[in-house]
Amino acid sequence: MVAENSGIKSKAKLLKYLYTNPDKLAIKLAKFIKDKEGNALPQVRIKGEGQGYYHSINHKKLVRVPRSAEFYLLPWANEDDDRKCYIYTHYNWMMGCIFLVYKSDIEHIGSN
Repeated sequence: MVAENSGIKSKAKLLKYLYTNPDKLAIKLAKFIKDKEGNALPQVRIKGEGQGYYHSINHKKLVRVPRSAEFYLLPWANEDDDRKCYIYTHYNWMMGCIFLVYKSDIEHIGSN
């Protein structure tokens, strides 16, 4: 998906290009935190301190994450349980991660 948008077909070449051109990497990452209209997604964090295990959509299993990290609330509805929502984090640079969490477990922290 990322390789198709950039014109670079090889994932290894794309990663090398982005890591040696941090301005291009920043532009690419910024696109992940905007809605369809170009507005920034609301920033949230998970309530509590320390680390917790949350269901990662990418990994299809529980993943340990720091609750104090910055996440972005995705405008997606959860059809299975309306008490849950999706949050996104850049996680590890090019490998963003989406988590399914209870709405009551997040707090809005405003814009950065």
